[in-house]
Amino acid sequence: MTMNKKDILWTKDTLAFFIDKAMLNDDEIFIMENRVKGMPVSAMAMNLHCSESTIHRNISNLKKRYDVVQKEYPDVLPIRKKSAKEEYMDSH
Repeated sequence: MTMNKKDILWTKDTLAFFIDKAMLNDDEIFIMENRVKGMPVSAMAMNLHCSESTIHRNISNLKKRYDVVQKEYPDVLPIRKKSAKEEYMDSH
């Protein structure tokens, strides 16, 4: 989830809204905040002392949760679209 013309434009307010409505835990908040900043999955895994596959599972779950929250608040959260950069971040 980066800032590309096909992606969501994450602002502090948008991110805070999603964190609140999705009831994210501390690790999920870390992943969201650093995903927006463009941190690679490998660096997130090192910081959270877990495997990259765990980060990938968390990201996949966050995307599903975003889609659920987005349907409830379509005026606040735009529809999520995949980009090439997002696919790259998911696999590295």
